[in-house]
Amino acid sequence: MSRNVKVLLLISVIFGLALGIYEFIFPLYLNDMHISFRNMGIIFSLSSIAMFFIRIHAGQLADVHGRKKFYSLALLGSGLASLFTPFTLRISLQTVLKSLREACAVVQESIHSVALYENVKSKFLDFIGKTVGAQWVFQGLGALVAGGMLVFFGYRNIFLFNAGLLFSAFLIFTIFFSEKDFKKSDPSAAVPFRKLYALDFSRPMMIIMLSSFVFNIGMGSSHSFIMPLFFLDKFAISKGAVSIVMAVHRLTLGLPMIFAGWFINEKMNLKRIYIWFIALEGIMMAASALIPNFFIATAVWLAHDYVGAAFWSPVSKTLIQRYSRQESRAYDVSKVAAFSTLGLIIGPLIAGWLAGISISAPFFAAGMIMIVSALMLVPL
Repeated sequence: MSRNVKVLLLISVIFGLALGIYEFIFPLYLNDMHISFRNMGIIFSLSSIAMFFIRIHAGQLADVHGRKKFYSLALLGSGLASLFTPFTLRISLQTVLKSLREACAVVQESIHSVALYENVKSKFLDFIGKTVGAQWVFQGLGALVAGGMLVFFGYRNIFLFNAGLLFSAFLIFTIFFSEKDFKKSDPSAAVPFRKLYALDFSRPMMIIMLSSFVFNIGMGSSHSFIMPLFFLDKFAISKGAVSIVMAVHRLTLGLPMIFAGWFINEKMNLKRIYIWFIALEGIMMAASALIPNFFIATAVWLAHDYVGAAFWSPVSKTLIQRYSRQESRAYDVSKVAAFSTLGLIIGPLIAGWLAGISISAPFFAAGMIMIVSALMLVPL
């Protein structure tokens, strides 16, 4: 394992821990400050708009100026967003800070996969599973850390601790990641501004993008602010118990993903794996919304990643890298992801509206939407 890969793995661990803390406490912070479900939906929805624009431009710029600059800025921006979050309750400012955090998170995700691919091309599926899996595992541990810290500290101190983690990741990456072998693309060959937003994907990339767009509507309906609040409101359990559920949720994704390369290789029928595991995820998600018992509903819900994203996610990333062009890899990867994440604008609005009717409704709707996205992959 090269030094660059070790650095990417370490950053995945730190970033995952910080993300787990943030994802757990942010909705609880808004809820305890008496922000309505509908306003939470607006904050999460509008922040996804920033993800779209930043992702497209960052991908193209990273092909010209290098991966390191934009990965570093993503870590720094995430830290700044966390630092200032507990100092305001205004919806507009919270939307700006949430937008900054989400934009930085998607840049980190896109550039991470590209930087890793360029360092371990022949073993990418295995290493993307290991690094992203580690990030999910520590994201789960982050939820536990946040739950424990809530007992002793206020929200402000937890957000400040989280910012410190991200600033340390920024320093580590900036100092130790080497980009000496990076080959810049020709700036004169950059995609014109008017074409940045054109749907000029190849057929396979278009299919993946459209399916992912629909899937992300489901993700936004179930994995935004509503995720911890579903368990808190429906089953009236403590925040500490919710943090355990959130931690196990990430562990059921991260741990099997680390070993996904043992069971899946690039010679298999990746399309079939992609479709079936997304469909299974949707079935588990929808079923959990219909079960009144906390333990059974939680067990079924936790299975959605263990039999879903833990396996289809590295497959999806592998296919996208395979269909990307060598001379514009970061741009291609970022553009597909950018259009896909437009679904996250719609999802939280659906969750905010449906939660006012039934706290279970967003999860059920999300599951049905995910099943539809799986069927959309059939022509791939």
